[in-house]
Amino acid sequence: MKMLAVVFAAVVIALAAALLPVRPYLDFQLIFHANLGLLRGISLYDQAGQVNMIAQLAQVSPEQVYVLPFPYPPWYALSTLWLAVMPIDMASRAWFAANLAMLFLSAGSLTSGQAPAKRILFFLGALFWMPILGGLFVGQYGFPVLLGAALMIFALRNKNPVLTAIAAALLTFKPHLGALVLVLTAVDLARRRDSIGRRALLASFAAGVILFAVGFIASPNWPLEYFRSLTGFKDVSQCGQCVSIPMAIVGFAKARFDQAIWTSLPIVVLLLIWVVRRWRTVSSTPGSLVSTGILITMLVSPYLQNYDYLLLLVPLIELARRRRRTLEWVAMALAYGLPYVSLALWGTRGNASLIVSACILFGIAAKESWSDDRGTAQQSSA
Repeated sequence: MKMLAVVFAAVVIALAAALLPVRPYLDFQLIFHANLGLLRGISLYDQAGQVNMIAQLAQVSPEQVYVLPFPYPPWYALSTLWLAVMPIDMASRAWFAANLAMLFLSAGSLTSGQAPAKRILFFLGALFWMPILGGLFVGQYGFPVLLGAALMIFALRNKNPVLTAIAAALLTFKPHLGALVLVLTAVDLARRRDSIGRRALLASFAAGVILFAVGFIASPNWPLEYFRSLTGFKDVSQCGQCVSIPMAIVGFAKARFDQAIWTSLPIVVLLLIWVVRRWRTVSSTPGSLVSTGILITMLVSPYLQNYDYLLLLVPLIELARRRRRTLEWVAMALAYGLPYVSLALWGTRGNASLIVSACILFGIAAKESWSDDRGTAQQSSA
């Protein structure tokens, strides 16, 4: 049965990548040109070198070429270097197929142990979650982090140190999305003080050392150049399409977009205090732990785009795995469907509804945490 499902998924992925209208010159071209430059001896963070390369290939002047600085760690580019050996049209379809495969693996990891009929419903819900569709068709880069979060839950449930290390590595592919999940997981493993926790921490640390070391293949001075690239990216991108609570506050106050990071700090502090106070229930299950990290990230990170909210798929599935009251199901349905309605009514301005979806899911999770704590306190007093 499992082999049949794998074959079916492979056929679906291949047909989708071959037949659907995948456009190469959208977000995908950022990583393609960075990788193409690596194959031609251009350092990963050498933006000027990439501009000159593209100008020569297109037979235009460098002034006519616009390239964003590469904003990801070097191991992201090294792990996708194979894309640059193909023409960009073929490479974009291969990247679409890889992202779709990572989505299926994520959904499979999150729904492990569920009945087949229920898993199929979860798979369909995952595929049609609006940020997932957007990320697939523009060739975005959040799917490794999604897979890392899903694998982390699966690895912790099955007490698998090797899978934990792989998941931890994937969470670093977009650090501003995966860092908090990584920190919360490390704290939980350290607090266990058992052999599984120690082995998982050691394996994850080893994975981090390997990633740090291989980064020098892509750029001889990558830690400094990566930092400069992030600064450069901030300078050329005014985050006009960012969708986050801090950016909404900055926009309302008519402040500069780079002040959003300071706006997010009080929210971060308050939510981390909440995590400490509710740690027993937050860390009660791997799904709760990882979902909490994702939800807080979605609430406090200033520079989120609409496709970054594909990570909400994890708390959506985790919350839906459990039996719930009718009102909670209605709230989750609202969190899932509201972005579609908002997009239809207001176009790209409707992306702000993703913030509402994140708040709804956090509210359900927080209510569950409070109820669990109250139940534990009543049992203790009895």
